[in-house]
Amino acid sequence: MIPQIGSDGFDRKRFHAGDRALFRRLVRETSPRMLRVIHGYAKDDDHAADLLQACWVRIYRKRARFSGTGSFLGWALTVCRNVCRAEARKRRHASFVRLDHQPDLPDRTPGPAEQLQRQERAAALYAALEGLTERERDAILLRILESRSTAEVARILEVKEASVRSLIHRGLKKLRQMDWLAEETQ
Repeated sequence: MIPQIGSDGFDRKRFHAGDRALFRRLVRETSPRMLRVIHGYAKDDDHAADLLQACWVRIYRKRARFSGTGSFLGWALTVCRNVCRAEARKRRHASFVRLDHQPDLPDRTPGPAEQLQRQERAAALYAALEGLTERERDAILLRILESRSTAEVARILEVKEASVRSLIHRGLKKLRQMDWLAEETQ
């Protein structure tokens, strides 16, 4: 039981003087109640232990402020809540990032020239695809551009997997031979 003023083992003069034996007893008997308050503020058990230690440091430093008119437990829990609230405010403010203190972030969006170049490449690729047979074009679009499996492409085109591989091989060979496509996509 937490000693009260005037009861055995607790006297305000010893408390204000920082009596070690009295403080060890107070820590042992009061900490479980303080931890119940702290767990409402703490992220995890390690954080709760850190907060408990911070509370006891504050209690020790502010011991002269304890007037002795109320219970020590009530005063200690008030100090504990104040420490926890201050820590929560610090965490809340630390999570905000001030943009005026941050370096400029690089703009990764392509510029107008790069966008135009990408559009021209895409147009050249689709024009080249139009030069293939319908089955070659479908096989390349499904397998390469849509990243479907060979088995899936075979089911969609209703052909054997070997035929899909052959269609893709022939279509890519034709695309590589189109000199104008190579010039447009570079």
